[in-house]
Amino acid sequence: MSMRRLRKRPRLDTLLNQQRAATVAWGRRIYLVLLAALALAVLNYLVGDAVILRADGILLTDRQIVASTYPARVTAVRVKEGDAVEQGAVLLELESAEMLKDIADLAVRYADFAMRSEQLRGRIATVSALLPLAERNARETREAVARFETMTERGLVSTLNMNQSLAFAYDTTVKLAELTAQSETLGRELKLVEQNQQRAEDALGQLEAFYDHGKVRAAVPGIVGPRVPVVGQVAKFGDELMQIHGRKAYVLAYLPDMYLFSVAPGDRVTVSGGAGSRTVTGTVEALLSVADTLPPEFQNMFRPRDRSRLVRISVPADHGLAILQKVRIGGCIVGWCWNNRS
Repeated sequence: MSMRRLRKRPRLDTLLNQQRAATVAWGRRIYLVLLAALALAVLNYLVGDAVILRADGILLTDRQIVASTYPARVTAVRVKEGDAVEQGAVLLELESAEMLKDIADLAVRYADFAMRSEQLRGRIATVSALLPLAERNARETREAVARFETMTERGLVSTLNMNQSLAFAYDTTVKLAELTAQSETLGRELKLVEQNQQRAEDALGQLEAFYDHGKVRAAVPGIVGPRVPVVGQVAKFGDELMQIHGRKAYVLAYLPDMYLFSVAPGDRVTVSGGAGSRTVTGTVEALLSVADTLPPEFQNMFRPRDRSRLVRISVPADHGLAILQKVRIGGCIVGWCWNNRS
């Protein structure tokens, strides 16, 4: 037996009341949904930070500060911000009157020592040439005096001649002693002058290598930072010229004090750079045993300045984020990080 389902027809006399009841029912549903959303928003505002990991951080790299090691003026800039450079690449060219003066002074000092050493070598050569003659003269004079003494004892030579021969022997002995002492003194002086000459030469070479014609080179490979000097800029000793950021990036995050659950090394979290940026998965490397003051952009203007524990998070090489970019850390709720499943 088949039954036909009859469609209930609305009654014309109650149609207005039925439409009003349906509108009230939908309005009630919308009101309840809005009320639930408001309750969730208030609950999230009050205790959300205690159960949901929402940390602020900065994408950083190991940095090398390129500073001026002497007063100078920038004469050329070989790189621009964002350029990838290799170790030893020329970044800047500087011109320093002070360094050029120091190099010139050392060069003059080295030349003076070199000239002094050549003069001493000439004098030593002269003394060395005269010394054998003086030794021979002194030896022959001593032999002659010995013969004169024998002849004087026999009465063959007068006392006057004997005294003259003794005086001549004395002069030759004094001359030999002077030449010998002069040779030893000149040798010691030459040794000292050569040592000082070598020191001046080493210092000059080191200073010239340090100055390197004013070229400033990258000590490590990396990416040139956003601040690059301009031609004509004057730098004092110790002034920062630019920064070279290493190619391996990491996130330094500030762990919220309200978060009630632990974050352990090895946990995988999400790193987001905000609207228009990629969201990547990072790995917690370490919870640092220091606390640091939050940067101004992370501070709440309605709360006193606070400090938070630091967390270091590694990110993949193709993270696509910008260095020094402010990022947001998430991906964990009540201590469970869903990225760990992968």
